[in-house]
Amino acid sequence: MQIVAKLGYFALGLPLAAAAVAGLGVVRLTHQFPAAASSPGLLTPFLLPVLALALEAGALVALSVALLSVLTRAPAAQLVARAQRTLLLLALLGLVLALAEAIPRGTERPGAFANELVQSARGSCGASGRVPVPLLGLSVRCAAPQRLEGPMPGARKVQVAMDELTFSDDLRRVEISALDLTADSSLRVRLRASHARVSGLAPWSRSPRLSSLARFAILAALGVVLWLGASLLLRPGGAGAPPTPSAVPAERAWRLLGYLLFALPGAVVAAVVISLDQAQAAPLAYAAAGLLGAFALGLVALLLPRIPRIAGSFRAS
Repeated sequence: MQIVAKLGYFALGLPLAAAAVAGLGVVRLTHQFPAAASSPGLLTPFLLPVLALALEAGALVALSVALLSVLTRAPAAQLVARAQRTLLLLALLGLVLALAEAIPRGTERPGAFANELVQSARGSCGASGRVPVPLLGLSVRCAAPQRLEGPMPGARKVQVAMDELTFSDDLRRVEISALDLTADSSLRVRLRASHARVSGLAPWSRSPRLSSLARFAILAALGVVLWLGASLLLRPGGAGAPPTPSAVPAERAWRLLGYLLFALPGAVVAAVVISLDQAQAAPLAYAAAGLLGAFALGLVALLLPRIPRIAGSFRAS
């Protein structure tokens, strides 16, 4: 297998997977911060961890795609020889992970940043009128007594007004005082509460329990698990016959299905890592990502002989 081909397999998965994760992050941003479009510069502290996480997840998916593509196309009899064929891919993984960890984490206290936006809007009030609160889609009614008013983020038909709005440092909890909520639908609902708390929101930053070095080590170790598991488990059969010209479109379709199948182990590992990040899990808990990734590899190894045209389309290229 030529080095260019290995780079090509890795380069195929990285931007697609990273774009998917980044896209989900941006969708979540616009849902939680409905006025983000009017002040995009303020999103930087939130976008930096999303960008880094997208690179991390993309690298794991790209490694998975490249590993299985290379080993399917050019299998070797012995484990050492099989591992040597894909050793370069571990170096590529380390390079992308190092780049991701070098990206500033943004603010480690996004809630404090949101609180500053609220206080800044309050401080900008005159005798009357309204001052918008950037990102949140709310505004401060300056006439005494000051009140925060506007649509609830993510639910435009629900209007809220409150005396105080305070976020926890990690944005996982919101404290509200003197809440007045009105929902207009088929049934008009009005709720008043002297104090309300919204908790359990997913944090924005990467897990604060992991330093950049520890995070690099954990993600690299998960990559090694994928690399070693693929070398051990994947045992494709003999070489397939080259496709005829009329079969080329069909072979491309099978190859696309193969890429999706080969991405599964890396996608499982990335999804578990993101879930553990949001739960701020202990470092040892990330071993679960490796176990589930190995299970996904075993599933792919079990399915591949039953879908021979996938393996054949890679060997014929």
